[in-house]
Amino acid sequence: MPSTDGRAPDPRPARTRAAIFAAARDLSASDGEVTVNALAHRAGVSRAAFYSHFSGLDDLMGAMLGAMFDRQQERSAELAAEGRSIQEMVQVAAATMVAYVAHHHAFLRGALDWKFTHRTYMILVDTLADLHVVALGHLGDQVPSYLPVPETGRFFAGGSLDLLTRWLVETEQDARDGKELDREPLLGALLRLLPSWYTGLSPEDPIPQELVIEWLIPEPQEPDD
Repeated sequence: MPSTDGRAPDPRPARTRAAIFAAARDLSASDGEVTVNALAHRAGVSRAAFYSHFSGLDDLMGAMLGAMFDRQQERSAELAAEGRSIQEMVQVAAATMVAYVAHHHAFLRGALDWKFTHRTYMILVDTLADLHVVALGHLGDQVPSYLPVPETGRFFAGGSLDLLTRWLVETEQDARDGKELDREPLLGALLRLLPSWYTGLSPEDPIPQELVIEWLIPEPQEPDD
């Protein structure tokens, strides 16, 4: 979008932000402690440039997870346009989240060591809970009448985040050893522990294999010059 004085916007800030996102994505378990200095170095930017975009690692993580939630909403809109059910959207949202966590394993595992703030965690819970509340609202009478929707959304969100956190810890050694991380058990746990009226999957149903693929999460793109 042109600036008001007729000049094209400066592409450098967007490029810096994209480089920082890519650096976080491309970290490996062998890179050691996750720090601002390490990310800035990998991104090829200065520490000052990092802080011109993010107040710290908490802020960066929030922006990254925001991208994941945005992708979930985009994918839900795509599925809705195809006439897919709310339950199918729930399945795909779980698959998207698992894929994103696996793809950013080193950075998110590092977040557990730097003990990101309770405020950041609560923002994450609130955001995920809001997505569940929207899905529950669309289900209408399919939600048991005795369940309060806001509290149910928070319960689903908190439980899901706990499973994801535990998986990051349990797969740390495999990541350090360079092994391919098996996401299917995590996805299966997320979908099996949610009620079948919500996921559309009964206990005997297999996890659809197309959900195990990695849904791509677009990173911020560099603008055209």
